[in-house]
Amino acid sequence: MSKKSFVILGGNMLLQGVCDKLKTYGYHVIVVDWNENPAVKGDLHIKNDVKNVDLVMQSFIDGGYDIDGAFTSIDLAVPTVNTINRYYGLKVMPDKFNIVLSKAQMREDWMKAKIFNRISISGNAASVEEIAELNKQYDLIVKPDVAASSRGITILEKMSSVDLIKNAIKKAKEISYDSDFLVEEFVKGQEFTVDMLGDDYGNVVVYGISVKYHSNNVINNKVAVKLHWNSNVYSDELYEKIALRGKECYQALGLKNSFGHLEVIMKSDGTLTPVEIGARSSGFIASHLVELASGKDYLYDYIQMLHGENIGHSDHINGTQSSMWYGYDIPCGYTCVNDVTLIDFLDRRIKVLYSNHDGLVVGKCYEKIVDDNGRDHLGYEMITAAKDLLTIDEIEKSEGEFLKKFCNYVKNESV
Repeated sequence: MSKKSFVILGGNMLLQGVCDKLKTYGYHVIVVDWNENPAVKGDLHIKNDVKNVDLVMQSFIDGGYDIDGAFTSIDLAVPTVNTINRYYGLKVMPDKFNIVLSKAQMREDWMKAKIFNRISISGNAASVEEIAELNKQYDLIVKPDVAASSRGITILEKMSSVDLIKNAIKKAKEISYDSDFLVEEFVKGQEFTVDMLGDDYGNVVVYGISVKYHSNNVINNKVAVKLHWNSNVYSDELYEKIALRGKECYQALGLKNSFGHLEVIMKSDGTLTPVEIGARSSGFIASHLVELASGKDYLYDYIQMLHGENIGHSDHINGTQSSMWYGYDIPCGYTCVNDVTLIDFLDRRIKVLYSNHDGLVVGKCYEKIVDDNGRDHLGYEMITAAKDLLTIDEIEKSEGEFLKKFCNYVKNESV
């Protein structure tokens, strides 16, 4: 094969941007996914479980592929990425990341660095009675120790019943890759994401910070429906503070030669508490959205880093261009009556990069969202515009007009 190959582990539709971008770099794109017909296939689809490191590696060796790096949006596939990169002589994460990083391990590392500041206990080390006692004082969030896509999460309001607590535990343990779970104080505040890259020279650079907005149309869970990079809602000074905390969280884990995607909450008193971090990036975030906000090719810099390039130490935040990951969020119990999309109501100066409208179906009655996967199947828009144009107020205005036409829904502003 004349071309070098680049590997994408997972064929989710949100990876289309990564696949397209890799092709512009001249790569032959190999997609590994256990589905017969993944949404993203690349130039070659190899049907394998991305978590099965030995099987994936053997398929590359047998095929004689000249691999130039690997990418994934799946936490459980991060060890496979590391194995591929090591085999082909590229920069790798420390051996610690050859197994899936658990939320409990993140918490322990952050506690040692004195940057973890909320109540948290390992579920298998606590009884139902102890959790119930804690729930008398706090709203709690029960979540799998190792999982993704907001799966297996339950938010327990203060004084929840024992049956609700038991159901939350069962749900989290069934989803968790290691059958363990965490019980934590449910912190209310504004959530942000921090998109980073670290190299082999001790540099950690922040490429983007998004303001995160969650659906109210969920079942005892938190599901993000908007991620907004370079939002004008908060000051540049706050974003710089968040960037610093992001780098502290990345370094406290001993992470390097990897993306870092951190979720962090700003409490009502202004303090920042880390939620979790992935040693990877996600779909359109890695390929397009962070690049537009930062003015730097995030995915290309990742590949350069794998080949030993020094990425420098300057952050790329607070630019003049904004971008947004917009997920459709249709109110429960409403039925689609008109074939329209958000695009029909956007300012024409807002550029739409990628869309999916498969879940917007005339005659369909919508239910509550369970997790990220349910949200993704409703559809999405990847959009960008100047920072003073792509504002959350502008998007919510367009969204209100869309929902009124789409399903006769009018938001009650007093709620």
